[in-house]
Amino acid sequence: MKKLAVYNLEFPPNVRDMTMCGYRFSRIENYDEAFSKLAHRITVSGGEFPIIPTTGSHQQTAFVEVPETEEDPVLPWDKKGGYTKLQDVLLFLTLFTGRNVFALNPGEEKYPLRPDPREHVYGGQFHLSARRIERWCNKETGELLTEKEVQGKAVWNYDLIDLGLEQTINQVIETIASPKWQTTYSDGYFIFLFRQAMREHDIEPAFLLCWTIWEHLFALQNKEWLDDASIEQTNGEKKFAFILNKYLLISIDDAARKEIKRMTKARNRLVHFGKKPDNVEIEELRMFIRLTEQVVAIVLNLEPSNVFNSIDHLHQLLKGNRTPGQSI
Repeated sequence: MKKLAVYNLEFPPNVRDMTMCGYRFSRIENYDEAFSKLAHRITVSGGEFPIIPTTGSHQQTAFVEVPETEEDPVLPWDKKGGYTKLQDVLLFLTLFTGRNVFALNPGEEKYPLRPDPREHVYGGQFHLSARRIERWCNKETGELLTEKEVQGKAVWNYDLIDLGLEQTINQVIETIASPKWQTTYSDGYFIFLFRQAMREHDIEPAFLLCWTIWEHLFALQNKEWLDDASIEQTNGEKKFAFILNKYLLISIDDAARKEIKRMTKARNRLVHFGKKPDNVEIEELRMFIRLTEQVVAIVLNLEPSNVFNSIDHLHQLLKGNRTPGQSI
């Protein structure tokens, strides 16, 4: 069976392998050493391995076993690139782990690596939209037990592991391949835009990419009764309000319309003059990016996390109860 080297894949603690869409990802033998050499921004103790902040670099952390017969990808990769469903899996591993995960054929590692080795700035709320499926794993046999099944057993020989990432990616790719999803969201091109926004380290382009996603979703949801010209002529305020109502179930009143208009002007100012207006705070741009993470999670039939209280901040913004210079 063909094996490819996989770079920058961070496994959930104590999880040794994952199988997604028929591709089996396994840790390399010295995974702990490779993991320590990845980029890390914060100190963490108490996990499987201690984490110390470091600039880091690309590291091979896994192998992937490739089935003899591969399926075509679901997402709209370049048809001339010879892509398979493996690229779909790697993309969602990138989105759910916050690192640029990629695979190389033997010998390709000698060429310059184009992806950024740094952790992504955004995507934290999206990561937490992955399902959490905890099991107790026997260190010697690999036997998996539920919390109920482990009752009365000596757990010193078991690790508590989370199988949610593996199952979530399988679920998401199955979802986007379904006829119903494809009818609603076309080929899913906006997921490429989302990937770019999450790994963008400057907030202004990340905000603009997220705004583009909202406009793209508006177009997809209204393509049956609006032609392209009508969609283009619909102002940004109406598109913003539509997504808030459609996906986040936000009712729009006069105060909300005023704030939506202010945010829309911020977007226009950035596009035409390259700088946000003074009446819009950086934290408001960041809130919009995090709301986009929640919207995309909803589109993928996941339960969106609100760990950064983005919805609460949104309600505060839409009520207009803020003063210039006040962060949210």
